Amino acid sequence: MKLAHILASIALATIVVVNPVALAQEPPKLKVTPLQKEPLTGQSDKEVISLIVEWPPGSGTGLHTHPGDEYTTVLEGEVIGRKEGSEAKTYTAGQSYHNEPGVVHEANNKGSVPAKTFNVFVVEKGKPVTEPVKR
Repeated sequence: MKLAHILASIALATIVVVNPVALAQEPPKLKVTPLQKEPLTGQSDKEVISLIVEWPPGSGTGLHTHPGDEYTTVLEGEVIGRKEGSEAKTYTAGQSYHNEPGVVHEANNKGSVPAKTFNVFVVEKGKPVTEPVKR
């Protein structure tokens, strides 16, 4: 799968559902910068994708899943992560989190300053990196 298709899948998950007043305005978009995409050694059905995500204030992913593991480290600012069925947790610069394959989750920058994360995905080759979840 081409990296552009992967990035399009991730961008699709950046839609944030908000109250009707805010729907008149488009929420800020995440900026995704690809760094690397390589086969996972010893597992030809998996690949490792790394990228930097810049989170403007008010941006978020919306509910989504991944066909593999996601490992994220916050480099700047704060990101609020929430796995379905769990309480939201705030991660600050230097903190990391992990989302397991198929787990419905979302992340947001509800702060007033930009945030930046380093994301690594170990996912099934040929599948979109991110699948939006509609409720």
